[in-house]
Amino acid sequence: MNRKSGQQSGRGRCTLPVPYPEPQVVAPNAYYAQLLLEDYAGMVSEVTAINQYLYHYFTFEEKYEEVGKLIECISIVEMKHMELLAETILLLGVDPEYRTLTHNFPVYWNASFVYYGVDVCDRLAADITSEKEAICNYRKHQEQIADPYIKQLLERIILDEEHHLKLFREVAAKYCPGLS
Repeated sequence: MNRKSGQQSGRGRCTLPVPYPEPQVVAPNAYYAQLLLEDYAGMVSEVTAINQYLYHYFTFEEKYEEVGKLIECISIVEMKHMELLAETILLLGVDPEYRTLTHNFPVYWNASFVYYGVDVCDRLAADITSEKEAICNYRKHQEQIADPYIKQLLERIILDEEHHLKLFREVAAKYCPGLS
């Protein structure tokens, strides 16, 4: 722990120095909560990203220590996003279960959503794709949600996701030329 900033050392490079807005909503709204559940625990979600990135971190060999530390750092930031989404979903009047709704039936998160991969380049390609898809989903949900507080929160999360994409592309350029 860095005593001066109160942050874990190294985490600062995986998030931007822009404060996160406090979770708040104009009013409870089950529809908005369902949209955020997709970002929270859908196939392309914070839960999936955290688990995928941690798996990739655990399986990188010593020669990819730099990549492993980066992915661990990014997964910690994704945990912050997950926390912010959970708090917002609760404010919207829905429990933040690890599920989405498909045709009005709950679809619970499961480990098959994680892309496990076979080597560093394959995993980095999947992580780059995950960040792109997350940004796209957040933007789509920003358009569907009229609550200005939620829009602001999603915009702040998108800033981190764009930064993660940049960081993944940088290490991919180093270890997997032509991938990024």
